[in-house]
Amino acid sequence: MYIDLISAIEDAQPAFFFTPDISGFTKFIKSTKIEKSKEYIHQLLEVIIDSNILNFKTAEILGDAVMFYKTGDPPGLDILESQVKKTFLDFHLALLDIREKSNIEPEELSNLTIKIIVHYGCITTTEIKGMLKLVGPDVILAHRILKNNVKEKEYLLMTDQYLLTQNEDIIKNSFTWSKLRSGYKTYDYIGKVHYKFLSLSHLKEVIDSRKTLDGIAL
Repeated sequence: MYIDLISAIEDAQPAFFFTPDISGFTKFIKSTKIEKSKEYIHQLLEVIIDSNILNFKTAEILGDAVMFYKTGDPPGLDILESQVKKTFLDFHLALLDIREKSNIEPEELSNLTIKIIVHYGCITTTEIKGMLKLVGPDVILAHRILKNNVKEKEYLLMTDQYLLTQNEDIIKNSFTWSKLRSGYKTYDYIGKVHYKFLSLSHLKEVIDSRKTLDGIAL
């Protein structure tokens, strides 16, 4: 298994990955004038970056996704839940703002939403032309798992490698506003990766009703 390779990396350190990824990005780019689509995507990516309340570092921006990471112990599920809500709600509030302030057709924005991928593993770093680059099998996996078998458009996916760091009872009692389901995908040179995922669609109801959810005021 790829995880066995970590022992061969002398300066490896544990790291938590948090990657919000804009769904519907390609269709939006194709259906909108390039000048406007660039402006709006730039704005939405900035909103994602500014939603960071856990002091993540930004590893890279992957076109329509932002890969955050943090070395050391992973955050607990309660803290993760707050971060997920913050990122998702801020993103969709920004979409509402764009819709209200621009002449863009509502249907052009309707397909834009966000999925969030969470993983925990090990990294090492190298410097290339003055830029810090994350290296290691878990960095590869954090990229690859953006493509998975989840059919929904807006969801949180957590790999078992992250969930194994959490108490089972806490897992069962977390994210009670959505159903936690299991899945897996097999990747070349990595193998079978198991994960759990849940829909984030319920959070959009909070935006629509302008109510407060677990301390997040809209």
